[in-house]
Amino acid sequence: MPQNDFDLLYFASVLRRRGRLLGSIVVVTVLAFCALYAVLPKKYKSAAEITIYSRYFQNPLIRDFISEQYDTAEMRTQREALLQQAVDDGFLDQVASEFHLYRTPEGSPRRGGEREDLRRHFEIFGINADSYQIGFVSNRPEIAEAVAKRTLERVIETLIDERRKTLINVRDAIRARMQAMALVMNTGPNGLSAASRAQLESQLAQVQSQIASLLEQYTEKHPKVVQLRARERSLEEFLKRPASGQANRNLDQPEALAGAEVEPGTKDVYQDLLKKYNYLSVALDMEQANSVNYYAVVSAPSFPLSPIAPKLFNMVGYGLGAGILIALFALLFEEYLEFNAANIEKKAKFWGVPLLGVLPRLDWELAYQSGRGELKKAVSEENLEENLEEAVQPNDWH
Repeated sequence: MPQNDFDLLYFASVLRRRGRLLGSIVVVTVLAFCALYAVLPKKYKSAAEITIYSRYFQNPLIRDFISEQYDTAEMRTQREALLQQAVDDGFLDQVASEFHLYRTPEGSPRRGGEREDLRRHFEIFGINADSYQIGFVSNRPEIAEAVAKRTLERVIETLIDERRKTLINVRDAIRARMQAMALVMNTGPNGLSAASRAQLESQLAQVQSQIASLLEQYTEKHPKVVQLRARERSLEEFLKRPASGQANRNLDQPEALAGAEVEPGTKDVYQDLLKKYNYLSVALDMEQANSVNYYAVVSAPSFPLSPIAPKLFNMVGYGLGAGILIALFALLFEEYLEFNAANIEKKAKFWGVPLLGVLPRLDWELAYQSGRGELKKAVSEENLEENLEEAVQPNDWH
């Protein structure tokens, strides 16, 4: 019989003899992993999917003076930045306070570590070029769903606020420029009107308040402080002009200044700013009415019915694999013990070699003791013979 066939038959006979033991080990291991699954803490995840269209970064009404994004990589980077901006420290503290997720009191040195640990429970990653999954992982399914909903609402608020903030900042810059131009145009030889002076004083007070707020954190060399200082000096110069009894238009409504007398060199600039201001007003009205759909919630957060970790199917698979490994190890160990206990005829038959003879087992302790006694006896006899030869010498016979 070929050796390979003999090995297969021998392995099959071993499995047949040890099958009950192997099966018992596998079943016990699987049951142990199932019990471990029941004891281990569960992790639940609730997630939503949102799509941010490319038109979020575009606005046809004001594309002439607000740069638009068309590069795919740049838009993806800005989308990810907006999503990360939504989950800031303030939002984390708000969520932790509402759902009691912090264990340390406020102001504790460990609060920063808890905040970072809570941040790792949020999962925000891209699905494709313009779609993202927003999820939260918790050991309680109701907390996972509630926090995921709050996170989705926060992301939508951030998208709307950041877009409106850009439009408002540009509109305010245009308004300030138009007010400055209108102020110059409405300042006649008799000086400022009472309305213009009151508005300038109000603007000066606002500028000085902003400067005082910035100086609490920055120095006079900060670019924003330098800019406001220049604005303050400009307003003070205008206020130094004498008062006039002339009526003036309301500078807070640039639309009402369309009929002002404008110098030829500034007329085109003023009219262009007025047109852009009107476009921005229309764009903001559309934003506030939510008539521009630049995002879509593909799927809302739902209550998780099963944990994401550990999974029962995975634990059964782990138990089955571990049980097989333990069973194989036990099989090899049993066969090793049985093989060592077998007589020499069985071993020769197993290896397929002829049996030439059997060496007797040697008791090394007995051999050592016996050899030591023989050595002592030999030394004693040799010393005795030497002593006799020295005692009986031929010269001593005279």
